[in-house]
Amino acid sequence: MVALEEFPSRHPDLDTRDRYPLYLALLAAFIFFPFLGARDFWAPVEPRYAEIARVMFIKREWIIPTVNGGLYTDKPILYFWLVLIVSKIAISVNEWTVRLPSALGAVGVVVTTYAIGRDFFSRRVGFIAGAVLATSVRVIWEGRWAHVDMLFMFFFALSMYFAARAIFNKGSRNELLAAYALMALATLTKGLIGVVLPALILISFVAVRRDWQLLLEARLPWGILIFLLIAAPWFVLVDQATGGKWLKDFIFIHHIQRYTAGAGHRQPFYYYFTTLPLDFLPWTTFAVPALFAYRLRRKFFEEPTQLFFILWFVAVFLFFTMADTKRELYLLPLFPPMALFLANYIDDLVNGALPQGRLYRGLALVCFNLLWIGCLAVPTAAWFVRPDAVAAILPYALAMACGSLFIVYFAWQRSPWRVFLSATLTMLLGVQTASIWLLPFLDRFKSSRPFSLEVKRHVPLTAPLYVYADTMNDFNFYTQREIIPVVSSASELKNLLAQDRVGYLLIKDRDMDMDRSGGIAPERILIREGTAGRSWYLIALGARRP
Repeated sequence: MVALEEFPSRHPDLDTRDRYPLYLALLAAFIFFPFLGARDFWAPVEPRYAEIARVMFIKREWIIPTVNGGLYTDKPILYFWLVLIVSKIAISVNEWTVRLPSALGAVGVVVTTYAIGRDFFSRRVGFIAGAVLATSVRVIWEGRWAHVDMLFMFFFALSMYFAARAIFNKGSRNELLAAYALMALATLTKGLIGVVLPALILISFVAVRRDWQLLLEARLPWGILIFLLIAAPWFVLVDQATGGKWLKDFIFIHHIQRYTAGAGHRQPFYYYFTTLPLDFLPWTTFAVPALFAYRLRRKFFEEPTQLFFILWFVAVFLFFTMADTKRELYLLPLFPPMALFLANYIDDLVNGALPQGRLYRGLALVCFNLLWIGCLAVPTAAWFVRPDAVAAILPYALAMACGSLFIVYFAWQRSPWRVFLSATLTMLLGVQTASIWLLPFLDRFKSSRPFSLEVKRHVPLTAPLYVYADTMNDFNFYTQREIIPVVSSASELKNLLAQDRVGYLLIKDRDMDMDRSGGIAPERILIREGTAGRSWYLIALGARRP
């Protein structure tokens, strides 16, 4: 395998380091864009986002997000604006247009991480950090998923970049104003966390350094003005248009209650200690020896620049750990400083500033040997359990196994630069093979499109359609129904089944219990099909049968 430094250049004045941004841009593009719209939306989040955008697109609505006829107060508007803009160009809301803002955000975070590494460490550290971030499992998944978090992560990371440049005199003090503007965009993307997290990091840095002068130099009056000019107009408009309900639910339910009462995703305090190592794979393998290698280098932790990035990690990690609501993707803002830390370690290994100790080589050899063995074991096991899955799993398994063998070989040869390149290219190849073979196979079990199209074929648009005990909005988008009323209790279901009016009901197999529902005669069942990991029925209501 040829190292990047060995590639010949057709431009003598353009050395490898000058081409690092190009390499990163190509890497990110190949990871996040190919086959972006190839699979259907997967519940619960993707169909909901798609339906919100579809309704806004049809109604030409730019202020009030709604889903299934009710206000959508979970997240602000910016992600949906971007989807609408792209959909206007594409003339439809589809899988590609709904996921594109996430992919663009992912590329933006990769480039931002490179810029941070370049400005505060070196170009090679920036390149390594960008590649590490781009090929981390969680970043890959979220960058190809319809969700606000990757776009939020981009605005947040870029705001921290400009703030750090201003603090450490790497640029003009006016760059603080750009940081405030980006905090406003982050707030319009995900909520008040867009300003809370940067403030928490910056205040922690000032407090630890006891450099209170930084607060006086922060240009807060101008910053607050810029923030309000960008973020406030939409919040004011949506608050007025909904009689105050949107903002009330947004603040009290999705901020205060979610942080203190664990609405929907309550987890123990140690939850992130178990999930973060998995989400940062494959690079977690090198994080342990990196921490061990730097344990005695107090200067690394006391130098102001390093301290800033350490506090970035610590403040955000503690903030989300103390919250009752915990989800893996909440820790995405930690990934840039984690990637930078690991990039410094890899760079020190390459330069010889750190020895390739037994822990580094031992973990690399053990983990990646286990990986290639596991990758070959999975399709072998699938042959006995589910033979039809082998063709979908095998290309991905072979790609990951071959890449792991390269990593093992270069780790044995004591070539950390080639270990890094091999791990990066392995993840890239894994994304491509998964997108071509594995995800389309899983789509057969995760997608609600086939069942929804059957429902659409059986149920006239003028006929009422209900869903029992499900609020995930799986079917609104693909049936193109703005409202599918939810029947939330067994008594409501019993009354609905007893009515004479013609209608239709969607119900899961687990809810077909005769005692609970009051009895569903077999002749009422029009369709039964598995979708999104569950079996669904379409039931005819009323005296008449279609």
